[in-house]
Amino acid sequence: MILDKIASDLVLPRDYLLRVVWTASHRYKTYTIPKRSGGARIINHPARELKLLQYWVLENVCSRLKIHDAATAYRNGRNIRDHAAIHLRQNYILKVDFRDFFPSIRKNDVLRVLREHVDVLKDSLEGEPDRDSVCRILCRGEQLTIGAPTSPILSNAVMFDFDTNWTKRSVELGVVYSRYADDVYFSTSTANVLAPLLDELRKDLHQRDSPRLQINDEKTAFTSRKRRRLITGLVLTPTFRISLSRHRKRVMKSLVFSFLTDRLTKQQTDSLRGLIAYARSVEPSFVESLRRKYGERVITLL
Repeated sequence: MILDKIASDLVLPRDYLLRVVWTASHRYKTYTIPKRSGGARIINHPARELKLLQYWVLENVCSRLKIHDAATAYRNGRNIRDHAAIHLRQNYILKVDFRDFFPSIRKNDVLRVLREHVDVLKDSLEGEPDRDSVCRILCRGEQLTIGAPTSPILSNAVMFDFDTNWTKRSVELGVVYSRYADDVYFSTSTANVLAPLLDELRKDLHQRDSPRLQINDEKTAFTSRKRRRLITGLVLTPTFRISLSRHRKRVMKSLVFSFLTDRLTKQQTDSLRGLIAYARSVEPSFVESLRRKYGERVITLL
């Protein structure tokens, strides 16, 4: 049984492991963080002993699940710039956001995926009791949570059939499809294609049993080269370049100036380091412009 393997690998008493698994849903710290768009996001962070089990399942089970190539988030060797580049030369873009993405993925969705992978997981999961134990480790109650290290890769695995279907359908329509976590993007250079496609997507979601997802209409948008095209927060310019937004550049310039005048806290300085690393991966020329303006010492220090 899988619990015996976990107990052996992690050198844990089986009785203790069983107790953690059966009480897993109560071993989360719940808190909120503000959303950039307003409101608050609920985070359910697993306790240390539960997170240890989740990392074991991540390495020994989740890592072997099928993930479609169109799923670009949470993938080693890929970043948001790579994702934006997929749509760079298309004139029209449709972005669709799913409401409460992780919590919408239920225990039954995870069970379905584990059953579909019975051949590749047969040396880890011996039957339904093992699959139930894995679901107890991975789910809080009946759903995935924002905060568990296993939720990102599980969401990609659960969405495999969806990604497969919409990749195929997009090719038929002359459309480029990709998904970055809960954001789905369709792009094309042919006019009047994306609006009917959105209607078709709504029907598909209504009829689909797993997972049961809802579109967040407030964050669903059509854009074209006549207006600013955004892909996962990055700007696709009319000259086919990928750029940081003007707002993010202004924020970074302000933070660098504050750093030079010793007005940043350690936490703010760490945040600025992360922003510069992010900018270097997306638009290296902007980081070079900061170096020219503020001096090599600043960029090296950060």
